Amino acid sequence: MEWCTIESDPAVFSELLETIGVRGIAVEEVYDLSDQIHLEQLGHIYGFIFLFRYTKNTEQRVTLSEFDPELFYARQVITNACGTQALLSVIMNIPDLEMGPEMKEFKEFSMALDPETRGYAIGEFELLRKVHNSFAKPEPFETISTRKAKDGDDVFHFIAYIPFKKQVYELDGIEKGPILLGEAKDGQTWIDIANKEISKRIEK
Repeated sequence: MEWCTIESDPAVFSELLETIGVRGIAVEEVYDLSDQIHLEQLGHIYGFIFLFRYTKNTEQRVTLSEFDPELFYARQVITNACGTQALLSVIMNIPDLEMGPEMKEFKEFSMALDPETRGYAIGEFELLRKVHNSFAKPEPFETISTRKAKDGDDVFHFIAYIPFKKQVYELDGIEKGPILLGEAKDGQTWIDIANKEISKRIEK
């Protein structure tokens, strides 16, 4: 079964999470990661999902071929689901998050899989696909697995940034593995590290 494109809207993502049985979190839009007052008003931040216009990148990113087995990372192998997959990259790495029974079962099952097989398991997860497709809307958001951006195209992609066991990771399903960004030290927060990497993306 196919996955449809959905709108990049925090309210849509929040409702999607609630519908699949995830409780206690919501998705909010952040316009400026240096706005400390706004970030503090949001409360506890579990991760960032960054949406950017994809352009061909020749830079070789250093990805991890071996990483903590408790870190949820999945390769992106299904079309049009990168927003929902970025959401999974955040929520599946939150300890003790309240989930419905189907989500709990999927997490327990998928953690034993390698990242590529885990990506296919996401594609076969009927509850997630049905809820995702219920928010279908014709928008120019599609995964890189569909096609590469050409001049004049608007091809967008979602990636996640999360803290996990004192380390900060970039989780991008089109990469070969997670990208370790570093550890917060000397008064830094994980947000400082993520902000630095996101700022680089924005400059490009």
